[in-house]
Amino acid sequence: MKLPSELVQPLNEQLNRELYAQYLYLTMASYFLEQDYRGFGAFFLKQSREEGAHAMRLFHYLMERSIPFHPLPIEIPPKNYDSPLACFKAAHEYEQKVTLSYYNLLKRARDIGEYDLEEFLYWYIREQREEEALMHTWMEKLNKVKDDIAAILFLDKEAGEAAEKEE
Repeated sequence: MKLPSELVQPLNEQLNRELYAQYLYLTMASYFLEQDYRGFGAFFLKQSREEGAHAMRLFHYLMERSIPFHPLPIEIPPKNYDSPLACFKAAHEYEQKVTLSYYNLLKRARDIGEYDLEEFLYWYIREQREEEALMHTWMEKLNKVKDDIAAILFLDKEAGEAAEKEE
Protein backbone atom coordinates (compact mmCIF):
# COMPACT_ATOMS: atom_id res chain seq x y z
CA MET A 1 0.00 0.00 0.00
CA LYS A 2 1.36 3.37 -1.02
CA LEU A 3 2.01 5.94 1.69
CA PRO A 4 -0.19 9.04 1.40
CA SER A 5 1.80 11.92 -0.06
CA GLU A 6 1.08 14.20 2.91
CA LEU A 7 3.30 11.96 5.07
CA VAL A 8 6.36 11.99 2.81
CA GLN A 9 7.71 15.37 3.91
CA PRO A 10 7.02 14.85 7.65
CA LEU A 11 8.89 11.53 7.54
CA ASN A 12 11.85 13.15 5.82
CA GLU A 13 11.79 15.94 8.42
CA GLN A 14 11.76 13.33 11.19
CA LEU A 15 14.79 11.66 9.65
CA ASN A 16 16.47 15.07 9.60
CA ARG A 17 15.73 15.51 13.33
CA GLU A 18 17.43 12.21 14.08
CA LEU A 19 20.46 13.21 11.98
CA TYR A 20 20.59 16.55 13.80
CA ALA A 21 20.47 14.70 17.14
CA GLN A 22 23.41 12.58 15.99
CA TYR A 23 25.33 15.75 15.11
CA LEU A 24 24.23 17.53 18.29
CA TYR A 25 25.46 14.69 20.49
CA LEU A 26 28.72 14.44 18.57
CA THR A 27 29.22 18.15 19.22
CA MET A 28 28.35 17.70 22.89
CA ALA A 29 30.87 14.85 23.08
CA SER A 30 33.54 17.19 21.71
CA TYR A 31 32.55 19.85 24.27
CA PHE A 32 33.22 17.37 27.07
CA LEU A 33 36.28 15.68 25.58
CA GLU A 34 37.97 19.04 24.94
CA GLN A 35 37.56 19.78 28.66
CA ASP A 36 38.92 16.35 29.59
CA TYR A 37 35.57 15.03 30.81
CA ARG A 38 36.15 11.63 29.22
CA GLY A 39 33.11 9.93 30.78
CA PHE A 40 30.59 12.52 29.64
CA GLY A 41 32.31 12.53 26.26
CA ALA A 42 31.92 8.75 25.97
CA PHE A 43 28.28 9.08 27.05
CA PHE A 44 27.50 11.54 24.26
CA LEU A 45 29.50 9.58 21.67
CA LYS A 46 27.31 6.59 22.49
CA GLN A 47 24.18 8.76 22.25
CA SER A 48 25.37 10.07 18.88
CA ARG A 49 25.76 6.52 17.55
CA GLU A 50 22.27 5.65 18.81
CA GLU A 51 20.75 8.65 17.07
CA GLY A 52 22.51 7.65 13.86
CA ALA A 53 20.97 4.19 14.19
CA HIS A 54 17.55 5.80 14.69
CA ALA A 55 18.06 7.81 11.51
CA MET A 56 19.07 4.71 9.57
CA ARG A 57 16.00 2.84 10.83
CA LEU A 58 13.83 5.65 9.42
CA PHE A 59 15.82 5.72 6.18
CA HIS A 60 15.34 1.97 5.66
CA TYR A 61 11.63 2.34 6.37
CA LEU A 62 11.43 4.98 3.64
CA MET A 63 13.22 2.67 1.22
CA GLU A 64 11.07 -0.37 2.14
CA ARG A 65 7.91 1.63 1.50
CA SER A 66 9.26 3.24 -1.71
CA ILE A 67 9.03 6.66 -0.10
CA PRO A 68 11.35 9.22 -1.70
CA PHE A 69 14.21 10.41 0.47
CA HIS A 70 14.59 14.19 0.41
CA PRO A 71 17.88 15.32 1.97
CA LEU A 72 17.40 18.38 4.14
CA PRO A 73 20.03 20.74 5.55
CA ILE A 74 21.32 19.77 8.96
CA GLU A 75 21.54 22.75 11.26
CA ILE A 76 24.86 23.41 13.00
CA PRO A 77 24.45 22.62 16.70
CA PRO A 78 25.86 24.80 19.47
CA LYS A 79 29.40 23.84 20.52
CA ASN A 80 29.83 25.47 23.90
CA TYR A 81 27.82 25.31 27.10
CA ASP A 82 28.10 27.12 30.41
CA SER A 83 28.35 23.86 32.37
CA PRO A 84 27.83 20.12 32.14
CA LEU A 85 24.33 20.71 33.54
CA ALA A 86 23.54 23.23 30.77
CA CYS A 87 24.65 20.68 28.19
CA PHE A 88 22.38 17.96 29.59
CA LYS A 89 19.50 20.43 29.84
CA ALA A 90 19.92 21.25 26.15
CA ALA A 91 19.94 17.53 25.32
CA HIS A 92 16.79 16.98 27.40
CA GLU A 93 15.01 19.89 25.70
CA TYR A 94 15.90 18.52 22.28
CA GLU A 95 14.64 15.05 23.21
CA GLN A 96 11.34 16.62 24.32
CA LYS A 97 11.10 18.41 20.96
CA VAL A 98 11.72 15.15 19.09
CA THR A 99 9.14 13.33 21.22
CA LEU A 100 6.53 15.94 20.38
CA SER A 101 7.34 15.66 16.68
CA TYR A 102 6.86 11.87 16.85
CA TYR A 103 3.53 12.35 18.62
CA ASN A 104 2.42 14.75 15.89
CA LEU A 105 3.53 12.35 13.15
CA LEU A 106 1.76 9.46 14.88
CA LYS A 107 -1.44 11.50 15.11
CA ARG A 108 -1.27 12.34 11.39
CA ALA A 109 -0.71 8.68 10.50
CA ARG A 110 -3.59 7.60 12.73
CA ASP A 111 -5.94 10.29 11.42
CA ILE A 112 -5.53 9.11 7.83
CA GLY A 113 -5.51 5.41 8.69
CA GLU A 114 -1.86 4.69 7.90
CA TYR A 115 -1.64 1.73 10.28
CA ASP A 116 1.72 0.39 9.14
CA LEU A 117 3.39 3.72 9.81
CA GLU A 118 1.53 4.03 13.11
CA GLU A 119 2.88 0.66 14.25
CA PHE A 120 6.40 1.60 13.08
CA LEU A 121 6.33 4.85 15.06
CA TYR A 122 5.49 3.13 18.36
CA TRP A 123 9.09 1.94 18.60
CA TYR A 124 10.23 5.56 18.43
CA ILE A 125 7.69 6.67 21.03
CA ARG A 126 9.04 4.08 23.48
CA GLU A 127 12.61 5.03 22.62
CA GLN A 128 11.87 8.72 23.19
CA ARG A 129 10.44 7.97 26.63
CA GLU A 130 13.72 6.25 27.50
CA GLU A 131 15.83 9.07 26.03
CA GLU A 132 13.97 11.77 27.92
CA ALA A 133 14.21 9.81 31.17
CA LEU A 134 17.94 9.25 30.69
CA MET A 135 18.67 12.94 30.09
CA HIS A 136 16.41 13.92 32.98
CA THR A 137 18.26 11.57 35.34
CA TRP A 138 21.62 13.06 34.43
CA MET A 139 20.21 16.58 34.72
CA GLU A 140 18.96 15.81 38.23
CA LYS A 141 22.31 14.35 39.28
CA LEU A 142 24.20 17.39 37.99
CA ASN A 143 21.67 19.76 39.49
CA LYS A 144 22.24 18.21 42.93
CA VAL A 145 26.02 18.59 42.82
CA LYS A 146 25.92 22.18 41.50
CA ASP A 147 29.52 23.36 40.97
CA ASP A 148 31.22 20.78 43.23
CA ILE A 149 34.10 19.76 40.95
CA ALA A 150 34.81 16.55 42.88
CA ALA A 151 31.19 15.48 42.51
CA ILE A 152 31.17 16.42 38.82
CA LEU A 153 34.32 14.33 38.29
CA PHE A 154 32.65 11.43 40.07
CA LEU A 155 29.61 11.74 37.78
CA ASP A 156 31.93 11.99 34.78
CA LYS A 157 33.46 8.65 35.78
CA GLU A 158 30.00 7.17 36.31
CA ALA A 159 28.86 8.35 32.86
CA GLY A 160 31.90 6.73 31.26
CA GLU A 161 31.28 3.44 33.02
CA ALA A 162 27.63 3.52 32.00
CA ALA A 163 28.56 4.21 28.37
CA GLU A 164 30.96 1.24 28.33
CA LYS A 165 28.56 -1.12 30.08
CA GLU A 166 25.69 -0.45 27.70
CA GLU A 167 27.70 -0.95 24.50
